[in-house]
Amino acid sequence: MTKIERLISIVMMLLARETISAQELADYFQVAKRTILRDMDTLNLANIPIYAIRGSKGGFGIMPTYKFDKRLLSVTDLQNVLVALGGFQNLMLNEDIKTTLTKIRGMIPSEVTQNSVSISFHQWAGRSELASTMEMLQKAIKTHHLVQLTYIDVTGQQTTRQVEPYQLQARETRWYLEAYSLNRQAYRSFKISRITASKLLTTTFKPRDYQAQVRHQPGTFPFPSIPVRVRIDASIRDQFVERYGAKVLNVVDSNHYDAEITVPYHEFGYRYLAGFGSRLQVIAPKDFVENYKRFLKQLLSQYDK
Repeated sequence: MTKIERLISIVMMLLARETISAQELADYFQVAKRTILRDMDTLNLANIPIYAIRGSKGGFGIMPTYKFDKRLLSVTDLQNVLVALGGFQNLMLNEDIKTTLTKIRGMIPSEVTQNSVSISFHQWAGRSELASTMEMLQKAIKTHHLVQLTYIDVTGQQTTRQVEPYQLQARETRWYLEAYSLNRQAYRSFKISRITASKLLTTTFKPRDYQAQVRHQPGTFPFPSIPVRVRIDASIRDQFVERYGAKVLNVVDSNHYDAEITVPYHEFGYRYLAGFGSRLQVIAPKDFVENYKRFLKQLLSQYDK
């Protein structure tokens, strides 16, 4: 974080709270206490009315009469942005969003009640393990450096590729890298958790017109899909409504629904359906049912040895 970014963040924090001690600010920004004291002098020189309170419960504050220009966004706008960013905070693997949230909180008046909407994603342990890969990819995107990836695709095949990284995308709590593969001479989407090794190369590249390219469509697969009819327990109805919409469901009785859905005609599709356990039964088409049964028998055979 640069000095100017730290100064802006300090002002936002002071706008959000009455007083903050120099030590708390030093710990927050991971700098020396004397650096914070110099920052306060800098803010005063910039005509921002900072005051100090001595004593064990003292600290720095900002004069109540100081007004921050909020004309560009209303308080409701700021709350909506805060809800969205706050919900994705657990998905982010760097400190940038933490600074942004601090700035926005400082722009919302303290008397405004808590927003009625909250978004939350579980902070799985695996996400933190991906932090170093994400940070390296972000650096490569900003500096236009080639990246070498060792990647395992959905079929289990491992390849090593050199790519031009362009964008990190969050899709349904999963992270993907949008990049141009030099090996395939085409744009590809790489799931971050499928990257087993990555290396920032010294070679730079001239960015292509990435914005003009066709994006990867979520839910598409490199193998055929097939319409299937399944019978599901009422307890998993919500999952089908979220993924396919209520229109695919037909009531069978008070505890069951029939659903017409499309799944990959591949082991990937079998694994997806098997994940519902005994709460889902595949009814048609017959060929798919037979192949699905063989897949399940193969799974069970591992426990017969």
